[in-house]
Amino acid sequence: MLSPACAAKTAPAGAPAPPTAAASPAPQPAAPATPAPPSAPLTTGGGIDRPAAPAPLLGHLTQEQVRAYAPWQPLFAEPYEPDADAITAIKASSGGVTVLLIVATWCPDSKREVPRFFAIMDAAGISASQLTMVGVDRSKKDAEGLAEKWGITRVPTFVFLRNRQEVGRVVERTPPGATLEAEIARLLAPKL
Repeated sequence: MLSPACAAKTAPAGAPAPPTAAASPAPQPAAPATPAPPSAPLTTGGGIDRPAAPAPLLGHLTQEQVRAYAPWQPLFAEPYEPDADAITAIKASSGGVTVLLIVATWCPDSKREVPRFFAIMDAAGISASQLTMVGVDRSKKDAEGLAEKWGITRVPTFVFLRNRQEVGRVVERTPPGATLEAEIARLLAPKL
């Protein structure tokens, strides 16, 4: 089931497929995030001004920027403990893996899954250099067009690559009864 906030304004079913190996962009080091323009203070019915919500984070993001983003700070207060067996499997099969993560700081599914992913990365020894994280606006667009190039219509989308070839993705949420780390372990497991 899609979260209405994260599924709104999705691209039509004929969204472009991920680029071929020749056109696949190699994950690049993160550039500074570009905040969206600030909004004006909101006035409630009683004429009381309240501060506008912080602008969403857009563009290339680092873990530090996401952790420091004020609306998300409480999400990291209670650490996520990933399943040890799944972490062992990810460690064994994450060599040469890079991750393209398209995220939206306004999206409830991103708020749930991204902190979990950071905990999984830490536990599995996946370095920040293996991650390219890009924040998108409410139309799921970014300045570089990465979301469109990779056919992203829902957020968050975790695209796992090995040797610049996509091996799989986790889109928005895991299947019922599954954990994010179990899905990642399944995607990265050697194919027989």
